[in-house]
Amino acid sequence: MSRRRFAAGGTAALRAILLSVTLPLGLLWLALPATAAPADPVLVDGRDRVDLSDFMMLRDPGRSLAIGDLRGRTGADPFTPSPRLSQDYSLGITADALWLRTGIDVAPQSAGRRILTLDVPNFDRMEVWGSWSPAAEPIAVLGDHVPRSLPFRRNAAVVDLPAGHHTLWFRGVTSGSMAVPLDLWRPAALIRTEQVENLAHAALVTVVLLLGGCAVVLAAALPSLALAFYGVSAFATAGHILAMTGLDALLWGRHLPIGGGNPFVWLVISGVFGIGFLFAALPARRGARWVVPVLATPVLLGTALLVVYDLFLDGDFELDVVLRPRNLTLLILAAGLAASIQSWLAGYRAARFMIAGWAALAAGNVLTALRNAGVVPWTDATYFLPVYAPMVEMLFFGAMKAARLRLLRVEKDRAQRALVTALRRNEAELAERVALRTAALDRANAALQDREAQLRQTLEAVPLAIVLTDAVRSAPLYANRRARDQLGGSDLYHDPADRDRLLAMLERDGRVENAETGMLDGAGNRFWALVSMVPIEYQGQPARLLAVNDITGRKQLEQELTKEKEIADASVALERAAREAQRQFLAMISHEFRTPLAVISTAAQTMGLTATDEATGQRLLRIERSVRHMNGMIEACLLDDRIDGAGLMLRSSLFDPGALVCRIAEAAQAAAPQHRLCVAAEDLPDLAGDEQLLGIALSNLMENAVKYAPSDGMIEVALRREGDDAVFSVADRGPGIPEGERERIFEKYQRGAATGRIPGAGLGLHLTRHIVTAHGGTVGVRNRPGGGALFTIRLRLPDIGPSDADGAFA
Repeated sequence: MSRRRFAAGGTAALRAILLSVTLPLGLLWLALPATAAPADPVLVDGRDRVDLSDFMMLRDPGRSLAIGDLRGRTGADPFTPSPRLSQDYSLGITADALWLRTGIDVAPQSAGRRILTLDVPNFDRMEVWGSWSPAAEPIAVLGDHVPRSLPFRRNAAVVDLPAGHHTLWFRGVTSGSMAVPLDLWRPAALIRTEQVENLAHAALVTVVLLLGGCAVVLAAALPSLALAFYGVSAFATAGHILAMTGLDALLWGRHLPIGGGNPFVWLVISGVFGIGFLFAALPARRGARWVVPVLATPVLLGTALLVVYDLFLDGDFELDVVLRPRNLTLLILAAGLAASIQSWLAGYRAARFMIAGWAALAAGNVLTALRNAGVVPWTDATYFLPVYAPMVEMLFFGAMKAARLRLLRVEKDRAQRALVTALRRNEAELAERVALRTAALDRANAALQDREAQLRQTLEAVPLAIVLTDAVRSAPLYANRRARDQLGGSDLYHDPADRDRLLAMLERDGRVENAETGMLDGAGNRFWALVSMVPIEYQGQPARLLAVNDITGRKQLEQELTKEKEIADASVALERAAREAQRQFLAMISHEFRTPLAVISTAAQTMGLTATDEATGQRLLRIERSVRHMNGMIEACLLDDRIDGAGLMLRSSLFDPGALVCRIAEAAQAAAPQHRLCVAAEDLPDLAGDEQLLGIALSNLMENAVKYAPSDGMIEVALRREGDDAVFSVADRGPGIPEGERERIFEKYQRGAATGRIPGAGLGLHLTRHIVTAHGGTVGVRNRPGGGALFTIRLRLPDIGPSDADGAFA
């Protein structure tokens, strides 16, 4: 008899399982999306409700597009006609931003204020722009993450529609199913509709709350763990209905704290306590013959779940998608249905109510999955039937519990009588044992709490992030303050391969010390850290202690130093190339210019021998001065190049400084006959140095004096000694040097502000300073009291007696 019952029951169970799998697949095959068609304008007339369901669609994977990128765009239209899925159907779960565009024709008598609604209470954000408003800000913003300004259960916003043909753009972003049932309502019609719907939803929620409240009261009175589980499951079901219908946001202005981001968290809580109610109310059997009906149900339902996600999920299939609250509900449903079938096959007839309740919940979940995948349209029926499926489940569970309540009461009375008898017999002994055990436990708990408190205080004070994880499931067991502030959630590693690498090192070496690893902070940003890990035992279970030392600053400094080195190397290479190019250019200039200049100078001198009139002689002198000036510029450039290249090499020898001053002054006088050079040279001992370079330095000072002194002015050149120094000085009556330019004029290519159109390259004084510095001397400048500048060169003289010549040029 039991075999026939088992066979018949097993056949019926397998039929139910096959039906629950094949029915969604059949609906899936029959409802494949139709071909997309171009969007037609929507007529806004006198109707109370206008359905906006005909769109042009554009996906934005990076969420980077703005309304300015789409409005008034020329060229190819990025929008495409939307498939049926984006009209009355869901587009599934996607991380992309979805842009929709539709045209509307507003009749003149229908222009004015309308209310735009989005009939999905748990949609993150929907922004709306209208062609009559040129502003970049949206004319309306709806969604779950937007403060509600209207007292409606739906996501709603006020829109003022002008008459005529217009275009509406919508941008939707949501973490749930991408469904956009948009409507334009007359305010009065929406208020009437909302009042009726809200009363109906509130009545049904009240029924569920009454079921839960009665169950909790009975659980406290009996007491009964099963009824307590039932009551909590009913309250979670009420929370799920409030979140899914939007009543919580209507009543309190926001979603409930639990499940605010995902209302299916309430369904998971309801399913968990429903499973607890199941196992508390129905016994489970063990044995090989129960394996097939118990395991077949979750396997087949899991297969159906994978098929649905693989066909309709936006992007590749990922395990974390299956572990979301909605899919955890399906796993709980599979386990509950399998356990109920097992109990029914074992002969517990009350289990059929449990099977019916789980079947109702399964139907709601299948309908939700098909709706979210776009297989069935998004309507009030397909949305609210799954919402109230948990309520139907609770009614079936209540019916099962009511059928067993009477028997439970009888069994409870019998058990209480037996318990009272046993308690009276063993009361004294039990009291003594309990007292001793309680005292021992109190002492042990106090010591354990003290040690744990000390350890936690130590870990909280550690400047490193400390995380304690389970060695088997890698679940976090403890995190100190630094870890809570610095690290993210369950994903600690930027690259999951780093976690596997560290675990492999821990298994191989028994510990991990200062492994450089990329980690994630609380905002999901990557930072570099030195990670150490050791295995420990925590509360009798194997665990791993992870220490994280943030080295992001050091890594950034290393990167900056590397970048600076690359820039410096590149700059050095560029400077070398520039110097080489300059050297080649100067060599070419020297070769190409000197020969013609020599020819010009020779020709001028030859012509001067035969010139008879004074005008021709003056012109020839100007030619010779210009040739000497050009040669001087070439020599200055070559000398500057020699200084910047291999450095200044002195050809030292003994020379008479007075003869040098007179020779350079005579050359300067010959080159500038319009000026008068007055030379005052004391008799000084011979100097050791490069006579040619020092002559260039003196020549540069005299040429500068000639340039800036008046044409008939006097230039005073002197050689004197001051203490142990030989002082060369050149004085003029020109404009002088401003205070702020006295040091800058000795820099390369720098000229004074008063130079005007006087020719010069800014190299003469620069070369003079280099030459004098190479000889161990100094060069300086100061303004003369009566106007003009006084340049001095100081060179060290051995065994030179003191002589004051400060007042040589007053």
